[in-house]
Amino acid sequence: MVPLFVIWRNMLTDTARDSAFYREIDELMSAIGLRTVEASVSDMQGTRSIRVVVYKEGQEVDTDDLARAYNLIYPRYSVIYADRDIQLEVSSPGLQRNLKDVMEFSVFTGKDVRCYSVSDSCYIVGRIASCDGSSVTLSGYHKEDKDEDGESITLPFSDIAKAKLEYRWEA
Repeated sequence: MVPLFVIWRNMLTDTARDSAFYREIDELMSAIGLRTVEASVSDMQGTRSIRVVVYKEGQEVDTDDLARAYNLIYPRYSVIYADRDIQLEVSSPGLQRNLKDVMEFSVFTGKDVRCYSVSDSCYIVGRIASCDGSSVTLSGYHKEDKDEDGESITLPFSDIAKAKLEYRWEA
């Protein structure tokens, strides 16, 4: 009998900061006190779709923040992409956002996160204390499948198969 192995691959990318479009949007958003979580542009059947996800440190993003972001982005890109119809979506990251890029750990410093550690073969929940280019440090962590708690743990990004913001629905 051939054993079946689950092969986890790192789902996190490290490309957001390399994108010129991301950097442009991030510069615009920082001018109004927002941080860019994600910025993408794509073409589909004559329409240029722009998707931007923004975050406000220490507070929840409200509709006024989203309107300010929209009103700053849309006029600029409707001129830049004058030859196409523009579809712009500006949104907040949501309560349980799946983290897609390692850069998002720095954006969400201070928030709770749930990561699947390949080396521990379990989910680890903790608060993002800090991160650098290669790892994230979680404070007050809990290894779910091993029922183990600790003060601090550092996970290399290469060890994280997937991660999402953790939100506790119960008090």
